[in-house]
Amino acid sequence: MRTLEILPRARIQSMFRPAALITLSTFLVFAALSLAQTPAPPVILADTEQRTIKSSKIGRSYDLFISLPENYSTSKQSYPVLYVLDGWHFPLMTFLQKNNIYSQRMPPVIIANIGQSPAGDAMSLHARDFSLTALANIPGSGGGPAFLDFIEHELVPFIDRTYRTDPSDRGLLGHSMGGEFALYALEQRPGLFQRIVAVSPAMPQDSVIFTDASRALTSLPPSIRLDLSVGADDELGFAASTTAFARLLRELKPKGLDYRFTSYPKENHNSVRLIAFPAGLYWVYRPAK
Repeated sequence: MRTLEILPRARIQSMFRPAALITLSTFLVFAALSLAQTPAPPVILADTEQRTIKSSKIGRSYDLFISLPENYSTSKQSYPVLYVLDGWHFPLMTFLQKNNIYSQRMPPVIIANIGQSPAGDAMSLHARDFSLTALANIPGSGGGPAFLDFIEHELVPFIDRTYRTDPSDRGLLGHSMGGEFALYALEQRPGLFQRIVAVSPAMPQDSVIFTDASRALTSLPPSIRLDLSVGADDELGFAASTTAFARLLRELKPKGLDYRFTSYPKENHNSVRLIAFPAGLYWVYRPAK
């Protein structure tokens, strides 16, 4: 007859402890995986929309990032439209829109940021769209004239159909190649935009912006405002060319053009945006005297 061995309590606990630890460890691992796989909620900016427009003239689609005035959905009024080149400026422009509620440095506007699509190719696509002539190092460049046609004949009518806009009050803001394009729009379509902010325009002194200025800026519609600026420490060399263009404007004295030029000390090609964007917008949207 076998006797039943009575195990000490400590020994029984030691037999089950590894299994308990394994079970607990497995639970913690699966819990961590579960938490890691649960997506965090996205950040949603109030009073914003995203739309897409297909350009028949260019054959590509563009993402439109829209920032609306705070009371757009409840008001019945129409608003000026500010077109902003390059979709990556959208978060900054949305902040300025909200900040203006309190600063009251400019009126509420509909902001339409134009983003090249797909976003992964935005750098190369914006170089194609904003370049005014073919560039040796950028395949497919020289699309500026077609892009301006797209804005005038497709984008602006789309925005005017979709939102309550004031067609007599349009603004355009651009930086770098977008800044050069903004000046190109001023020269080639002087009646399309009444307020233009051109920051750090990426233009050499042989740019068509210089060669066309004498012809294109001799007669402009009244009350066009241009804020031209550059960082004094622009590492790409555009401080000199922007200053030269400002000097050309002083010589030409274009009738109908209300402009100013600012060189921001200690700012480079990209840092200047955080100063020049709000300062330029406040100036072109300042109340008429």
